[in-house]
Amino acid sequence: MNEISAQQIGKIIKDFRKNNGFTQFELAELVGIDDKQIGEIERGIHYPSVPTFLKILNVLQINIDKFYSIDNKLTVEQENKLNKLTRKLTPKQSKKAYKLIKLLISD
Repeated sequence: MNEISAQQIGKIIKDFRKNNGFTQFELAELVGIDDKQIGEIERGIHYPSVPTFLKILNVLQINIDKFYSIDNKLTVEQENKLNKLTRKLTPKQSKKAYKLIKLLISD
């Protein structure tokens, strides 16, 4: 597994926090830390402690495997945009998109 920087961890946490509709203060309360710490984590000033990191993942409902694969795959924002686009497809378009994606990833 490649090392992930504090800035990358912070960006992913920030994206998930925003997508879940939490403020830094709300997330901090749910995790049991100060909102200043959440801000520092999101800006990549420091890594969260392991217990804090696991609590953040739990509150934001992020599987740890998914968290570490995000940097190598889609960002949360890209994933959300893709989901919005696919919801607009007709069943026929959906089948075509599936076949196209399957071709793209069959390398």
